[in-house]
This record gives sequence, structure tokens and C-alpha cells, in this order.
Amino acid sequence: MPVPSSISARDSSARGSLANALLFLLFFAGLALFYAKVIHPDLAPKRLAEVVPGAIYRSGELSPGALADLAHKAHLKTIIDLGIAPDGDPRDRRQQRTAQALGLTRYKFNLVGDSTGNPNEYAAAIRLALDPKNQPVLIHCATGSQRTSCAIALLRLAASPSPTDETLTRVITEARGFDAKDKVEEVIRAFAPAVLKSLETGDPIPGFPPARVEPAATPPTGP
Repeated sequence: MPVPSSISARDSSARGSLANALLFLLFFAGLALFYAKVIHPDLAPKRLAEVVPGAIYRSGELSPGALADLAHKAHLKTIIDLGIAPDGDPRDRRQQRTAQALGLTRYKFNLVGDSTGNPNEYAAAIRLALDPKNQPVLIHCATGSQRTSCAIALLRLAASPSPTDETLTRVITEARGFDAKDKVEEVIRAFAPAVLKSLETGDPIPGFPPARVEPAATPPTGP
């Protein structure tokens, strides 16, 4: 039996409306993804905060645009990267090229994502950050939560005339405010005595490799 033309037209219209709705959803999903990946990192830099007014800043990995904006506003001189990515990784090369383009000196360390690693690298990073000739300085890792929180906690202890248990509690509470996990508190408590002694004496921490402290090299060609 032939399908009445009115029913056929309604079915065709319904299919057309569904297709348009799907296209509409796909368009806005793509727009949301573009915003999240491209625009939002520039508008809301990851865990960016001022540690010492006008001298020391902290963050997670910044987009080139966000780093350029911070460098301009804060008059940055130095970047201390606690280990965004392995040497030669595209993210590492991008960070180095951006720093060079902005005229910034970048130091690179290789601490582990959960904040563990070589305490001599923490001591070296803090020594660089506290040196006025390097300031204003940005200390960062990938997320700005674990390694950066540990470094800032140790830096605050080092900058305190006579750190107490109350000082330690305060810096750990600050780290928690940046989503630091329990492991970070363990590392802060474990590393603090040796790092503070190393900063006072200038001697490396025994039992760990000395930190290599030199500006990051120009990256090879690649993405």
C-alpha cells in the first residue's frame, strides 16, 4: 500500500530535524573543546599565584600566550621548570623556544611527578629562586600541584629565620590548597632538614647525585 505523502513528508522532516540537532551538538562540542584546549589556558593559567610579591611566582604548565602575558606583567627574568617533560619531548622544546623568544633564562630539573626525586635538585631550584639577580622568577611543573608545592614549601622554610613546627604545618596547609597529595607532605618532611642544611652550607646532600645547574640548551629542530 502506498505511504501517504503527508506521512512521508513528516518522516523526512523529522529526520532532517534530527540531523540538524546532531550537527548543532557537534558544532558546540567542537567549540567547547577548542575553548578548553586553546582559549582557556590563556585566560585562566594553571594554578598561577604570586609567592613573594614581585619576586617569585608559581604555576602549572603555561601556554605560550599565558607565559608571554605573565612575563610582560611581572617582568620575569627566569623560569625554573621542575620537570614538565623529558628532554627532547615536544612540550619541553616548546617551553624552551617560548622562553628564548621572550628573552627568559630557563633552568630545567627532572623531579618525579609525585614530588619525589633528587633533593639536591630542590635545593638548587630554591637557591636559584632566592637569588635576587634571577628575580622575578617563575617556578612550575606540569600541574603546579605536587613538585611545585613541595618546592614552594621548602623555599618558605628556607626563607623563614627560624622555622618551627608551626611553620611546617603552615607550608603543608598551603600545599594542600594547591591540590597537593599526601605524598607531598611526606616528601616535604623527609627532605626539609637536608635541603635546609644544604642551602645553609652550600654543600650537596650526601647520597644523591649533585644537581646540574645550567641554563637549558637551545632545543633541536622538531615540533
